[in-house]
Amino acid sequence: MIKKPRGQFDSAVLETVDEGLRILGEAVKPAIYYHLETHHKVNREEIPEKLETFHKALEGLFGFGAKPIEKLIAKKLYSKLGLSFEPHEDWTLIDYVKDAKKAKGG
Repeated sequence: MIKKPRGQFDSAVLETVDEGLRILGEAVKPAIYYHLETHHKVNREEIPEKLETFHKALEGLFGFGAKPIEKLIAKKLYSKLGLSFEPHEDWTLIDYVKDAKKAKGG
């Protein structure tokens, strides 16, 4: 059963994940979602609530290369939410999403 995003914030997260993965190419994005679903039992719509699993899946697929992908997704999320993005060397996508959610009062 496919779950729908719970609200505007989750929708923004999903949109920016799509946009961020698009940098890898349109053919790669569905492959990543397929990997996420078959190997980690998380479908696209569950990413906002299972962000840690998504993060671990990206790290498993790209190693250190996951970091710039996550940072790109975070930049797009902040922009979409009207927030000022400030990079943090040791932050993951999880940290950026938590920070954005807090900044938006969530």
